[in-house]
Amino acid sequence: MGRRKYSRPRHGSLAYLPRGRSRSLLPRVKHWPDGREGPLGFIVYKVGMTSVHFIDNRPGSPTQGSEVVSTATVVAAPPLKVVGLSMYAEKGSRLVNVGKVWSSRGVEDLVRRSPTFKPTPGPEAVEQLREDLAEVRLVVATQPRLVGAGKTPSIAEIKLGGSPSQSLKKGLELLGKEIRISDVFKDGEFVDVVGVSKGRGFQGVVKRYGVSILQRKSRKTRRGVAAIGPWNPHYVMYTVPRSGQMGYHRRTEYNKRILRIGSDPGSINPRSGWHRFGLVRTEYALVEGSLPGTPLRPLVLRCPAKPPKPLEPPQINLVEV
Repeated sequence: MGRRKYSRPRHGSLAYLPRGRSRSLLPRVKHWPDGREGPLGFIVYKVGMTSVHFIDNRPGSPTQGSEVVSTATVVAAPPLKVVGLSMYAEKGSRLVNVGKVWSSRGVEDLVRRSPTFKPTPGPEAVEQLREDLAEVRLVVATQPRLVGAGKTPSIAEIKLGGSPSQSLKKGLELLGKEIRISDVFKDGEFVDVVGVSKGRGFQGVVKRYGVSILQRKSRKTRRGVAAIGPWNPHYVMYTVPRSGQMGYHRRTEYNKRILRIGSDPGSINPRSGWHRFGLVRTEYALVEGSLPGTPLRPLVLRCPAKPPKPLEPPQINLVEV
């Protein structure tokens, strides 16, 4: 390791390659866990961060039973419109979409996203698609007008848990209606958060990977990698830190605890509004810890893929605003 007395780990993790830009602002959910019925996720908008004083009720914690202060992220949760159902069948080892049915309500949102959209077929076509059904997903449209994030909604699919017959029945009940975050999650639950991180543009290896700055008398450059590889092989290996895109990556954070789901935004709104967001006017949720992205960025709350032991909702004494 040259002049160092002890060894040190390599610069930058190889677990997140390639470090490219996300394809869309609303991230795609690659895995939906099983184990519960009903919708398995919800789309929210990031508001900002604050501090929450609550009674620690984690068994075995050194501060169990006493008041602790923790950071929390406030997310706005306007209702989602269920505009359609998407049905999948198993063919081999993969899922294949076998058809969609659409609601006649909420068409104006889909037309704004796709001007050539036509809501056909309707729910009466479900009987033709009932055979060999393996999975049913809700096609939902967000309502960004309610949070000041523009007019054009984001369209996404959210899986319905349970058996295919139960999922189809539940989906037909929800078709054309709105679902709220309180219909999907409860206080004290753990969720996985899928989002797009804050973008930082094209950066060099010092900022992107934490490479040490070379000595003042070094030749050609200081903010670079001293040696980019051996003579053989005759190419630069992928493990060598290089300049490129930093941030705006799709990331998943596991087992974030929901401290509170509320319908009174006045209890968490500062007098002057949230920085770069404004006032929350819809339902909201307090999620313990930090979440990726900037204010007004959509995030997907998903049922946990690796759930910990369940905990009771904490007793919140104060939310600093």
